[in-house]
Amino acid sequence: MPSWSNIPSDYPRPSLPNSKFVLVRIYAIGLNRAELRARNAEPISPVEFGIFQGEFHEQCPKIIGEEFVGEVVEAGAETGLQVGDRVAAWAYGGGKAYDGSYAEYTICHYRRCWTLGDAARDVPWEVLGAIPMGLWTAYGAIFLAADTKPGDIVFIHGATSSVGLWGLLAAKDKGCTVIASTRQKGKVQKLKDAGADYVLLESELADPESIRKIAPKGVDTVLELVGLEALEKISMPATARGGTVVKCGILGKVWKQEVGAGLVTAMRKLTTFTTLDEDFEEAGRILRDAVEKVKNEVYRKEHFLDSVFDLEDVGKAHQRMEDCEATGKVVLRVS
Repeated sequence: MPSWSNIPSDYPRPSLPNSKFVLVRIYAIGLNRAELRARNAEPISPVEFGIFQGEFHEQCPKIIGEEFVGEVVEAGAETGLQVGDRVAAWAYGGGKAYDGSYAEYTICHYRRCWTLGDAARDVPWEVLGAIPMGLWTAYGAIFLAADTKPGDIVFIHGATSSVGLWGLLAAKDKGCTVIASTRQKGKVQKLKDAGADYVLLESELADPESIRKIAPKGVDTVLELVGLEALEKISMPATARGGTVVKCGILGKVWKQEVGAGLVTAMRKLTTFTTLDEDFEEAGRILRDAVEKVKNEVYRKEHFLDSVFDLEDVGKAHQRMEDCEATGKVVLRVS
């Protein structure tokens, strides 16, 4: 388990660097696997900073953390935000441009900060904390990058991750048929409870015809979350002619992969959903719509929220995420 005992916990409250930033009192933090890299000061790509690549630098911050929910306590004149607004926000690249979200207060550029609407006042903070990046990544990958339509067949490879579960929920909400995968038999029922039409174990995917038995012509969209190593053997062969594979996850921790003849032969359409694709207004609309649906139990918290830890127990939370024990989002509560 990561040792946090020697890490200082007393830092000054940050101040706004300019009029485009807000200061937010954080109440919940959604954990992301990128923070496992940030914790170890492993290298990242400038691409992870999206439209903010000008902020990239190699030095790690003292405080990591990519996303959070909370209330605006100070707003720069150019932000359009107000004190008291309930917001969701994220800082790309593991929080390397500025200190991240593992804290009571953080600063955020207004282009990475979205109001959550009136419904957010009826949803607990820890539930709100399980929504932002997982939902937006999944929605953007399936419906923006892949242009998936209602009635399409979607295969989610790595479906028990936060992004995977949000992809499942969003795709079902749009009327798609969903095939989901997991490595663990104990998580099969959880995927079915969340709405998956079919669930395949990773061991079953070793048979290249496993998905074709469900979708003889192949699936329309693959949300590939396991990683590059799965493209040639699983994702591409499962995809229908004219279909799309969206690669936006590295659950398998393989960061480089050679393109072999088999991948070229299987190739349909491969794309990625990155922060460069981000539409600020669309992201806000999708987030607010999701909060409304959570309030009305269209999206039920037990389907996307795995567990909640106090900020002081961040080591235990990281261990749960690193050991792949979670089904859905692990959240830190900030009291």
